Amino acid sequence: MKKKKKEKEPQIWSLKEFRNQFGNDVSIKVVKCAYRYAQNGNQPQSSIATSAVLYADPFKKRDMNCLGVMAEQESGKVTIWNLQTETPSAQRALLQGEWDYHNRSLCISRLGENFICTRRTTLRFPSERIIGVYAHYHRFVAVVSIKSDIESTIATTKLQEMAATVAKNALAHYPEYLHRMEMREYNLKHHYAISEELPEYKDFLLKQPMRFVEGINPPQLFSMPAHMISVEEYIIHRGQQLNLKLDLASADLCGDFEHL
Repeated sequence: MKKKKKEKEPQIWSLKEFRNQFGNDVSIKVVKCAYRYAQNGNQPQSSIATSAVLYADPFKKRDMNCLGVMAEQESGKVTIWNLQTETPSAQRALLQGEWDYHNRSLCISRLGENFICTRRTTLRFPSERIIGVYAHYHRFVAVVSIKSDIESTIATTKLQEMAATVAKNALAHYPEYLHRMEMREYNLKHHYAISEELPEYKDFLLKQPMRFVEGINPPQLFSMPAHMISVEEYIIHRGQQLNLKLDLASADLCGDFEHL
C-alpha cells in the first residue's frame, strides 16, 4: 500500500514577521486584521487585500482638498488621471516607492487618509505618431505628438527620447504662454492696443529656445549665443539625422497651473 502523503502544515508567522513580509507599507491596523485571517488559513496577500477594504471604507466619505495628476501611456493613447487626497503630505507620499494607484483601498491603507484615482481625459493618436510624455511631481503633465512624412515610422528609442524632451520643453515654456494670455486679456479688458494675435500653444512652442539638451543653447552668464536653436529647428534637425521629415502635431498640458 502507498503511504498517504503528509499534508503540508500552514506556515506560521509572528505578527512582526507577517508585517515585514506582507504588510510593511500599510497601516498596522490592516496588518493585525490580515494576520488573524492568515492564522485561520487564508492566503496572506488576500488577507491584506480584504483587510485594506475594511480599513478604507470609513475614509471614503472624507473630503479631499488636494489634486495631483499622472499619465499612463499605452499604444496610441495617453490617459491622464486625477490623484485626489486630503492633504499635501499624501501627495508627496504618492511620489515615494511603488504604488498601485488604481487600488483605492490599498492606497488608503498606506496613506491613512482618503484617496481616489479618477480618469481626467484620454488623448488618442494615430498609430504612426511619436508620443512624448513628461510628468512633473504629480503637479503637471505635458503630452506631445510628432508626425512623420513616412506613415510606417516606428517609434525607436531615439525618437521616443526626442519626443519626451520636447514634452519637457512644452511644460517649461507654458508659464510664459499663460502670462501672455493674461496680459492679452488685461489689454482687451482695458481697451489697450494689442500688437499681435497670440498663436495656439503648439505654434508658440515651436519658436521657443530648445532646452534640456546637452550642447544646445547652453546657459550663458554674461552673453547670449549668436543663434538660439528653437524647438522647431531641433525637431527638424533630429528628423534629418534619421532621414525623416518630422513636425510637431500637438501639445497638450494639464495640472495645477493656477498655483505656479
